[in-house]
Amino acid sequence: MEEKRGQAQGRSRGGRAPARRRAGARPPAGPAQPAGGGLPAQSVEAVLWEPAGGKVRCLVCPHFCVVDEDDEGLCKARGVRDGRMVSLTYGRPATIISDEIEKKPLFHFHPGTRALSLGSYGCNVLCAGCQNWQISHANPRTETTRLPYLSPADAVAMARRHKLAGVAFTYNDPVVWVEYVHDVCFAFKAAGLYTAFITAGYLTEAALDYLAPVLDAYKFDLKAATPQGWAKLSKVKDPAPALAAAIRAKTHHGLHVEVVSNIVPGLNDEEADLVAMAGWVRDALGAETPWHVTRFLPDFELSHLPPTPIRTLEKGIALGRKAGLRFVYIGNVQGHPARNTVCPGCGRTAIQRGEHGAEAVWVKRGRCAACGEDLGVVRAVD
Repeated sequence: MEEKRGQAQGRSRGGRAPARRRAGARPPAGPAQPAGGGLPAQSVEAVLWEPAGGKVRCLVCPHFCVVDEDDEGLCKARGVRDGRMVSLTYGRPATIISDEIEKKPLFHFHPGTRALSLGSYGCNVLCAGCQNWQISHANPRTETTRLPYLSPADAVAMARRHKLAGVAFTYNDPVVWVEYVHDVCFAFKAAGLYTAFITAGYLTEAALDYLAPVLDAYKFDLKAATPQGWAKLSKVKDPAPALAAAIRAKTHHGLHVEVVSNIVPGLNDEEADLVAMAGWVRDALGAETPWHVTRFLPDFELSHLPPTPIRTLEKGIALGRKAGLRFVYIGNVQGHPARNTVCPGCGRTAIQRGEHGAEAVWVKRGRCAACGEDLGVVRAVD
């Protein structure tokens, strides 16, 4: 589950948006040259599209929307203008926040640091219980022009000014504005700062391969154990591409991957669901992969449901550990001991977390400082 966004903040920044390439072209070493005329001020030509019989087919996610002139795809963030697919939200974040990296949640990735957290209008997953529906379901066609422009260079400058360790694309699914994600992450990597992609992972292999060289961390939302469960909770009817993307992110691209499952009463909270999800994490990504079992909080189209009972989450933790997962965490339950990282080797607390983030870290070079057990923790400095 994506963390709920806070109050947006940030100032207007000037700059011009980079141009894009069609499907099949290799990603550039860095941001491309500024776009030419013929596009609205807030739009740049998109990557990964092709002509489709007088229309345009988007190749960024497996919806493969075929879009008419002057219309948008399901996500509303990508549309056709002058016969070309364009990104309607490039450089126009709807949310700019400094957040603890643990809120993403990423527990084994630069613990105790804060990241510039950026979100935009539109989404390609459109979850029924989305806590950020005000931006994910907004229409960029009418809303984006009100937002100030934030160039990749100015995003880095903002992070440096506020002593942030990296950038996280979050709140809505960042798949819908891959061009901006790519260019900002490229700038952050060049500046020696980390990058994180918070996603349901419903993107094509080509889109993942375009982004992965500039990503460090990939937080994957495992919505349910079955396609039926995914379809009830989101607009994704076949999660196979999302599952494959998470695997490819870790095994092919070597990204740091953590998995979150938001446990929704009556939809994915049966014991069989929890066992199946834990088993998938273990078999597909490895027993060392952190699995976050988070509490559903009623919102949007699922406002009629109750919050997840804590005992259900604790059952999920027990089942995850029984399945062989080394690191299973509880989410959206402040003060619960299962928010801490406990070394599976010696049983000592290696990372202690408070209400927001890490308060004490006993980790050296990714290992338990007490016994040397490998915890798979990524840190810039030990």
